[in-house]
Amino acid sequence: MNSINRLISAPKFFKAKYIIDFINKSEAIFSLKNKQESKFVLDLNKIQQCTMIGVLLIYKFIEFSVKNNCFNAPAFAMNDIVREAMEKYGFTPLIFSYIKDKKKAEKEFKKLKVSITDEFIIAPQALLRNDKYSAETLNSKYLPKIQKYYSFDDKIVSMIFLCFSEVLLNFWEHAVDDTQSIIVANGNKSNLEIACADNGEGIISTLENSEIYTNRKNPESVISKAVKKGITSKSHTNHMGYGLWLIDEIAKRTGGRLHIYSEGGYYIREFGKVKNGKCGYWQGTIIYISLPLDKPITLADIEKPELDNKFNLKINWA
Repeated sequence: MNSINRLISAPKFFKAKYIIDFINKSEAIFSLKNKQESKFVLDLNKIQQCTMIGVLLIYKFIEFSVKNNCFNAPAFAMNDIVREAMEKYGFTPLIFSYIKDKKKAEKEFKKLKVSITDEFIIAPQALLRNDKYSAETLNSKYLPKIQKYYSFDDKIVSMIFLCFSEVLLNFWEHAVDDTQSIIVANGNKSNLEIACADNGEGIISTLENSEIYTNRKNPESVISKAVKKGITSKSHTNHMGYGLWLIDEIAKRTGGRLHIYSEGGYYIREFGKVKNGKCGYWQGTIIYISLPLDKPITLADIEKPELDNKFNLKINWA
């Protein structure tokens, strides 16, 4: 790797704990649109463990940099551990289509399938508002298979569907550039992971006109308030601002994990503890959820029954 102008490497253990590390190292790409910087290398050779969220962020980095012409003839170095993780979580065709021929990437989405063995994996899907393919695929092909996989416990199915609903609604509400939104999931009988990421307009930008916005020097304050009940970017509408709050409540009550990163700020709930602060800039938003399934939580457990009629999920999973 001689004569390198810019080298970005991934964490040795690329999992949720080290998302901030990768964001801090990679934030420069968001200032390189159409710069076509030469002699760039994304070095993934030192990775010893790569989980679902790690693969998602590798994909988003490559997707953004290629689509936005950040580099001229970039080099992507990766080891077998990374390749195996890409294959496991269904990212291989997408990542290599961007590296080799980005025009083929959109076609690769339509080839993605649900993998169910001793665990289920939802291969990455684009979340396009008013896009018939992504909406119908999630409704008719993916979620029914999850329902069947967890048929032994209706409360688990209800919790998973609620999490999917809120993640999707949150991104459709906040992500103006919907073509950049990607969701992927992984689960077994005891745990569920959902991750979603976009490079569009992030939480800070969409809440600029809300009562909780202060200024861009305090992104951590905006994000920590964005998970509160009733906070929405669409005031004076039927948007109730329940999405992130509900996800946070589920993570809290199950002893799970919720990570949110957007435009220089983060909010992390892990195993009963909450922390938030500043981090490197990520254009758009990243949400990561990991939930144990031994004590599932439903909407009825969170809100009083009389409020159920006021809160109607906008997605029909039937």
